[in-house]
Amino acid sequence: MTDICQEELKDNFDHFDTDGDGSIQLSEFERLLQALEALEPGESAEIGFNAIDLDGNGSIDFEEFSEWFNSQ
Repeated sequence: MTDICQEELKDNFDHFDTDGDGSIQLSEFERLLQALEALEPGESAEIGFNAIDLDGNGSIDFEEFSEWFNSQ
């Protein structure tokens, strides 16, 4: 995985947080995966979403996103 600074990562996170609420919902996560061409037609993003949503609250905050990204 490429080196990316936290500021750049936050910018990317904010880009996909389309409603600006500080977290990524499943629908926003699906758009992120589609933009990365990481989602096959008919494939569900929910499994990956749930794996990143560590606290299980139904959204991915920047801390969870950053932790997941840096573990890749």
